[in-house]
Amino acid sequence: MRTSWRQGYPTCLARSVNVRRLLWLAVTAVVTFIALIVIENVTLAGYFPRLSRLTPDFSATYLRRELDALANEPHRIVVLGDSVLWGYGLKPNETAVAILNRHGNCCDNLSFKIGSPPNYYAIALLMKAKHIRPKAVILEVNQRVLNPADAAYSSLHPSIAALATPLLSPGDRRLLHVPGHNPTALEKAAESISLLYAMRSDVDETLYPQADLIPAAHPRAAAFEGEYDLTPLEEHNTGVYFLEKAAAVFQKEHIPVIAFMTPTNHALLHDYVDGPEYRSNVLFLQRVLRNRGAEVLDLDRGFPAQEFFDNVHLTAAGQRRLAAILGSALARPNHTFRE
Repeated sequence: MRTSWRQGYPTCLARSVNVRRLLWLAVTAVVTFIALIVIENVTLAGYFPRLSRLTPDFSATYLRRELDALANEPHRIVVLGDSVLWGYGLKPNETAVAILNRHGNCCDNLSFKIGSPPNYYAIALLMKAKHIRPKAVILEVNQRVLNPADAAYSSLHPSIAALATPLLSPGDRRLLHVPGHNPTALEKAAESISLLYAMRSDVDETLYPQADLIPAAHPRAAAFEGEYDLTPLEEHNTGVYFLEKAAAVFQKEHIPVIAFMTPTNHALLHDYVDGPEYRSNVLFLQRVLRNRGAEVLDLDRGFPAQEFFDNVHLTAAGQRRLAAILGSALARPNHTFRE
């Protein structure tokens, strides 16, 4: 039996209504999603704090945010270092940089646990590209990471690499290794849309900080065998190469640099570092930096054994001593410091 158009009309109408409802629900869902992303991005951009130190797994987005802020703050002091300045084993407010800030020095701590000269150079290039002209740069020089066997010797932090790789020459890129995974197209898309996703590691660490590793109570010298390479340092050493290049960028940009040789626990490492080869390398590094206009503080033997957790990491007392030394250096009259 044939169905008349009058009999089929209610069914078609119902289908049309259902389609319109689905379209309305889809549009509402999309608009709601976009609104939530906008609210989330605006809230994070406006209210996420500037941290006293980078999180252990800081994001490229957070680093870019810090650099963008520094571009408008010529009175600040940029601090570059590794886990010593970052404050291994200590709370953020116990670090030398935090103490300097409490004493009126406006410092931004861009140190992180595996900091090294290649990362210093990459950050120097980013600072130059963003026209960042701080009052000064504090630069830690740890001889340990100039050992080719050290994990930080020729490594860029993935987040630094994500921003700085386009600024590196092909020759520089060939010398470097970037650890970590390459984000997928989907991850890149999510990071470009959602600030919360892009800064998830920073947000998570800020809300739920992970306890740092507890330093060994009584470290043994044998645990550090092989960490210090006493081969005479030369310009072809990758760490030396990038250290000199970083200092050259700051010199060309007329940014004063206060560099310091990382304090070392010679009482613990006596069998490995107390020889003419080690000291010769310390003096070599000082010459490299001074030739690029840096003021160099030789703190290699400047701290007693009780102010170390291990070979180089400082206790709270050691950080206070370091802050006092750096504070005195910053306070000295220097015609190259811009006010």
